[in-house]
Amino acid sequence: MPTVVHEPIIVPGSSSTTTTTTTMAPTTTTIPLICLNPLLQMIHRFVCNPPPSPSNVDHAYTISQQSIYTTSPFNCMEEDLCGGTPPGYPDCTNPAIRAGYLIQPGQQAICPDLIQVVSFKDTSFPANSDVLLAFGQAEINFYRANPATYVELENMGYCSTTFCYCGANVPLYVLIGNLASGKKDHFYTTSLDEAIAGIPTSVYGGTFMGIKCYIWNFNAVSFCGLSCVG
Repeated sequence: MPTVVHEPIIVPGSSSTTTTTTTMAPTTTTIPLICLNPLLQMIHRFVCNPPPSPSNVDHAYTISQQSIYTTSPFNCMEEDLCGGTPPGYPDCTNPAIRAGYLIQPGQQAICPDLIQVVSFKDTSFPANSDVLLAFGQAEINFYRANPATYVELENMGYCSTTFCYCGANVPLYVLIGNLASGKKDHFYTTSLDEAIAGIPTSVYGGTFMGIKCYIWNFNAVSFCGLSCVG
């Protein structure tokens, strides 16, 4: 609808004013719809359970180093980021969260407020060291400052600390397992049901740390890098 603006005009030599009416044409702003698929990289989750005891279970995460987590000698197998082995947990029936994706390294300029995700190996436990993810520069700097304990593995990509920013609408939950051997196991999942199931000591002895970041499902799109669809 046109906008009407009333502008006062001062008449020369007079203290009175007259008013003219100006009709302005409507303006239209086009917000681009951005398909994020070409910018996304899938998070691969592995479970490794080396002999002789399941108390050494380790979960590992990668976007490009799948060949490290082999069946022999590490007894590793890939599983869904949501629920592990299908059918998984009730909330994993939603195909949108069965897999999770990060913005690829080098593509983070699409949205300026994304944070970096880097994987590290905690070598303080001798058997099948814990693989953990550092989110944001402060965490990354902490682990990089302790290279004798934390070995940097991979620049995984970028995620959002805010729900639906840049189209990121999948929560990534973290649980830190406290195993009978004394080992810690960082466990990341897109399933809240799976995270809660790992809390009891009889199962995993996990400490639930809540949502660490928001990631993407495939076919996610973003309006101008700000909104959330899909």
